This record gives sequence, structure tokens and C-alpha cells, in this order.
Amino acid sequence: MATAVSGERGVALDLLVDRLAERTGKLGVQIHRVATLDEVAVLAAELVEDGGPAAFAPPAGAGWRAIIAPTLDAASPALRQHLTTRGVALAEVTPDRPTGASVGVAVGISAAAHGVAETGTMIVADGLADRLVRMLAPKHILVVQMADILPSLDEAGERLRALTAAGPDTPGRYVSFITGPSRTADIEMSLTVGAHGPAELHIAILGAAQG
Repeated sequence: MATAVSGERGVALDLLVDRLAERTGKLGVQIHRVATLDEVAVLAAELVEDGGPAAFAPPAGAGWRAIIAPTLDAASPALRQHLTTRGVALAEVTPDRPTGASVGVAVGISAAAHGVAETGTMIVADGLADRLVRMLAPKHILVVQMADILPSLDEAGERLRALTAAGPDTPGRYVSFITGPSRTADIEMSLTVGAHGPAELHIAILGAAQG
């Protein structure tokens, strides 16, 4: 899944990743520069081991699990294999059983189409099952290719036509811009993180690992 880049293009992308990390860091997002999907699996295994909040606790006798968005799972089946090898139990989700993405699930994993260095925003184009994975787990990992990091929202706007050109039943039908973890101050004007989505957001940039 990782795309190799080199030369001036690679240097430019390194600078974009640095800028993205700076912007997202101010939002409480953690950037992980990884070379392979196995490194994503290592990150997920660590987050699963840490568990999640009591509201998401697994049934008695069961352990915490991770869940992979169907689109990412289909595009990168090696990720499932790496997670299984590392002893991570996996949950499944279907749109008619949304609780499959929340009960006992500590970590959701999905893919982003692009990252925007200017604002620290991630652009996702997904279907309903992917969105359930992205919204219902308390911790989430967004996987994005280093080559898909864009400098600014201007370039992102140019990509929207392609992302929204899909038919009604394809993942690209819905496009979301995500900047930081879910948060709201609607409840008695008190800031709450994780009210409408994951409280903890991690971005794994494939191809950005530093030696």
C-alpha cells in the first residue's frame, strides 16, 4: 500500500508532513510516520492493549478488539493479517448492526484519501460501514499515503470532483473533512471530547518513516 517517493518530490513531501504534524499536534492529534502496514498493526495493538472507556467495555471474559473499515480491509488485506499475527482480535461491522463497531472495540482503523498540511485536516471518502467504524470506536487510526498529503485547501478543492463522482452505492459518495478529534461545547458550554466520534485520533502516514 505504501508509495515510495524520492528526490525533490520526497523532500517536498517531508516538509508537508512536518507541517501537517505541527498543525495536528495543536489539535491533540498524534502523527505516526510508518513504512509498512505492519507498523500500523503495531500501533493498533498498543492502543488495543490500553483498552477503552467503560462505556465501550467488552462482555465479561472477552478482551478489547480492533475493527477495520471495509474499504481499507478490501484494499489492504495484509493489515488484517498483521493484526491477527500480533494477537489483535477483530470485530466486524455491517450497517444494519452498528453496535458491532462499538461494543468491546477500542480502536477503529480506516483510510483517508488526503491530508491537508495547511490546516491539519484529513479528507475521507467512504460509505456507511466505513463511517460507522470511523465514528463509533473511542480511538481511531486514519491511514494516509505520504504521496496524498496536499499543501492547502485549494488543492483539496481540486480533488473533490473526483472524490464525489462515484455512484450512490460506492465509498466515494460521501466526503468528510476531519480536523482533530470529535469535540463539542453544546452541553452547558463545557468542552467535551469524543461526544460525536473518537476522542483520540491517530494519523499513520505510510511512506513517511524516518531512518
